[in-house]
Amino acid sequence: MRRLASVLAASVLVLSGCSLQRHDPEVTFYANGETIRIEPTIYCDVEGSNCAEKNAPGSLKVPAGKVVQISVDGQLAKGLWEVVCVYENAAKVQEGCTSPLLGKGENYTYTLAVPDDSDQLLRIEVHEAAGAVLETGQPLMRGSWVVDITR
Repeated sequence: MRRLASVLAASVLVLSGCSLQRHDPEVTFYANGETIRIEPTIYCDVEGSNCAEKNAPGSLKVPAGKVVQISVDGQLAKGLWEVVCVYENAAKVQEGCTSPLLGKGENYTYTLAVPDDSDQLLRIEVHEAAGAVLETGQPLMRGSWVVDITR
């Protein structure tokens, strides 16, 4: 009887665990005394397919030349992720930047800095790598967290 009760209790735990709502990973952006935490704008399954548009881009005020601190939750930090940005230089020309691949349980944060104090960030994206790779050997993107910068 005791054995049956423990089996039933375990079954209830398993079934109730299945009904727990899982949430998508979140990324935190901090700049100029303001913090925002966002969910992905696009998120796919682990193979990088079955993608869905999820949320609108976030918005963060970042003056020219200021850094943005980025923090990812544990789910992203266990895999591979990178930071991509678009900024405008002093000549009003848009340029891009890309961090190295981060993660593997070692990187939970990244500080994004533009090359010059007069450079103005316009957009930041955090990309999570999927379990699949492209023909070039680059990882396929699984998710994207996007922040549009206001001045």
